[in-house]
Amino acid sequence: MRKSEFSTNQVILLFLITFIIECFGIWFLPNNLWRIFWFFLLSVVVLYFSFRIYRELLLEREEVIAYTNKHAEEAMRDVLETLPAGIVRYDRETKEIIWMNPYTILAYANFDGQMTKEDVELIFQLVDDGQSILTIGDKQYYFYIHEQEGLIYFLDVSGEQRIKHEMSQRQSVVGIIQVDNYDDGTEKMDEKEISVINTKITSIISDWAKENKTFYRKISAEKFFFFSQYRSLEKMMADKFLILEEFKTMAKEAEAPFTLSIGIAYGIGNTANIGSVALNNLDIALVRGGDQVVVKEDNESGKPIYFGGKTASVVKRTRVRTRAMATALKGIMQASDQIFVMGHQLLDMDALAASLGVAYLARNLGKKSYILYDETQELKDVARAKELLKQAPQLFESLISPSECLDLITPNSLLVMVDHSKPSLTLNEEVYLAFGKVVIIDHHRRSDDFPKNPLLSYIESGASSASELVCELIQFQSRRELRLSRLESTILLAGIVVDTKNFAVRATSRTFDVASFLKSMGADANQVQDLLANDLDNFLEINQLISTVAFIKDEMVISEGADDVIYSSVTTAQAADTLLSMSGINASFVITRRSQTSIGISARSKGAINVQLIMEELGGGGHFNNAAAQCRDKTVAEVRTDLVTIIDQRANEIYGTES
Repeated sequence: MRKSEFSTNQVILLFLITFIIECFGIWFLPNNLWRIFWFFLLSVVVLYFSFRIYRELLLEREEVIAYTNKHAEEAMRDVLETLPAGIVRYDRETKEIIWMNPYTILAYANFDGQMTKEDVELIFQLVDDGQSILTIGDKQYYFYIHEQEGLIYFLDVSGEQRIKHEMSQRQSVVGIIQVDNYDDGTEKMDEKEISVINTKITSIISDWAKENKTFYRKISAEKFFFFSQYRSLEKMMADKFLILEEFKTMAKEAEAPFTLSIGIAYGIGNTANIGSVALNNLDIALVRGGDQVVVKEDNESGKPIYFGGKTASVVKRTRVRTRAMATALKGIMQASDQIFVMGHQLLDMDALAASLGVAYLARNLGKKSYILYDETQELKDVARAKELLKQAPQLFESLISPSECLDLITPNSLLVMVDHSKPSLTLNEEVYLAFGKVVIIDHHRRSDDFPKNPLLSYIESGASSASELVCELIQFQSRRELRLSRLESTILLAGIVVDTKNFAVRATSRTFDVASFLKSMGADANQVQDLLANDLDNFLEINQLISTVAFIKDEMVISEGADDVIYSSVTTAQAADTLLSMSGINASFVITRRSQTSIGISARSKGAINVQLIMEELGGGGHFNNAAAQCRDKTVAEVRTDLVTIIDQRANEIYGTES
């Protein structure tokens, strides 16, 4: 930069000399004319030098600014090129890269050569997915997009991510192991045999705990507790809890009906809370039929993860448990002013029958009861049962629509959900949300979608039907002066017949005990057959579905309805049952359109294949050998593709044994 010709001291000296000369002229010049001339001359000189000084200062200021700008640009360029962060400028329309700093070039050079337009598009996709961490090679970068300026910023957070991962690996894990059917399995063993089997059980669990670096303790002969870190739980999940299969192999060799149920919870919070979640997860595993592991993080948003479940549910309930449930339900009903009973969407015979049974329990306690019924979701067999109810005005008048129910609800009203436990499947979700008190009676395996804090949850996946569970409750509460009517007994028997396929599927000794009780109450078997009889149109629809059958794997078949034809859930289920009755078929899947926006799948198995696991992957559920799912906004062909993909992916998990 050019240096100014005038310094500050020189300017001051110039003005001082001018002032002295002016004073000299005023003092020594002889007259005023000369003094004016002298003053004028000095003023011209002062103006000349002032102009020179101004020019010098102006030039100096401009050069200073230019010099400063030049050095600022050089400094900024140095910063951008040496800053330990990536900066990329891209075209906002085409996503083409315009410029990137050396840090970005180096980061990508260490990985795959250079950053491209596809990498920019990938970053935008990650943002759309709610992510902000990008992995390049073995490093993680936090990135931020400034869309208005067309800039992407990177910051290496590999160290922070490593610390975060290490903290995650150190999360506390609490687990509870229970041996299923222990009492039943050891009931007829002598002390020596029990001692031997206990040693085998402890040995398997001890070896498994040691392999996974887990601390465990035996609580009782059938229960164990363990404590670990998340790094060990990750290994267990990666191995898909091989202990389940090892334990079943040991039980088979010992000719004992044992399986394992495990509830596991993990988190960074209070260990007591983690333990409570683990206990709840164990309950879920048992309710779902046992022989499985349920893992869930200790937070509200955590979703349970399921492993195992390859064994069909066995009857674990006892008359003591049923009596306890009957007593608890009685207390809840007595504390309520009205009882409303609601089944699932497309109410079937089992749901209607169970609803009638619960309404009877309420009347038995002198309580007003109502059954929700939606005529827009009416199946043919249920419509016949409704017509039959007209013979008993008191029963028929208890059927109300969802809109009528909303007008009758009070703060102390009780809702009993029968034959389902998923709010998303309930007959009317608005009605469900209007109740503060809820009780659940169901025979399907519990899923993630479950009511929060129900007053009572009576779920027995080993039962044949909801009607069977309700009938057992009735046996503990029935009064002589208010017996089940012949009509109620007939419909309850029809509900059991529907779900057991005329006592051919999932029927146990408890099922026949209940059927015997209903016969003693006057149930008419001939009338049951009339209620459940197929009409010709339904028969033809079933045959049309069966005609599309195709094998997708050995002993596994699939049938599809036309995408522009709507089938009822009953027709679809009957087609699946018919296929399963044929030789050489161990599992059947029937896919049909149920409405303009939904596709339904009915899945059936003879016991060698766990169709419940498959249906859960598609958002449904059910039993080991009888399950279903509904998929929205898809075609029949798309659902078929999804189904086949899941079967291929989980081929090693869906094969189990029926016990």
